[in-house]
Amino acid sequence: MKDQILELALEEGYIEGIFNYCDKWCERCSFSSSCLNYALSENEAVTDGPELWEYLEEVFKVTMLMLDEMSEKIGIDKDETGKSRRPDEPDLLDPTLSKKVCELSFEMHDWLKQNKPGELILKDVKIIHSVETRNSRLKESLEVIYWYNFFISEKIFRAMRRVDKNKENEIQNDANGSAKIALIALDRLIASWSVLMENMMDHEDEILNILIRLADIRKDTEKAFPFAGKFVRPGFDQ
Repeated sequence: MKDQILELALEEGYIEGIFNYCDKWCERCSFSSSCLNYALSENEAVTDGPELWEYLEEVFKVTMLMLDEMSEKIGIDKDETGKSRRPDEPDLLDPTLSKKVCELSFEMHDWLKQNKPGELILKDVKIIHSVETRNSRLKESLEVIYWYNFFISEKIFRAMRRVDKNKENEIQNDANGSAKIALIALDRLIASWSVLMENMMDHEDEILNILIRLADIRKDTEKAFPFAGKFVRPGFDQ
């Protein structure tokens, strides 16, 4: 497996780093043929049975082996790694923002679990076929909501941890790249929750509150990373 990874990495046609700033939704991506991460995933197990766990265990072993070899080559002492910072004291640019988005992600998850908006799709299908267009739009919006719910929390946290303090590259750095895909995800979440509100008017106040908080998080993210919009994502923005 390790040899296969290295062999694929040397092949032409893959866009370097494209998978670092995407939304991981390979099924809806037009750049999958140029993504090394996607090429490797074609060999993944497709079930959630024993084959999956065996595959993940193998991937873990290979990843650790490659990290060991890379650390040895560049002179990193694994025993010393991580000692300089306590895990309970993360160096975040804005811990308040990271906390806000994390709390909202869990609240949105709980709301979806309690109100089960997916049942509207099944209900519409049973009532009348003329709602097919609305039903399709609602279904796609729910897919977006479920996909990006915790994604925004992870990406904003990553951006906060990857702030380039030396300012040598004010735009093309990992913090801005992570913040940019988080902003894109926030835009899609806001649009999708709006569609959901149109279909669940009896929950309008609750969803409106979610939308206001999402917009607030988006504003704070733009404020924290004013150059995120100018970041050029490999493949997507070129």
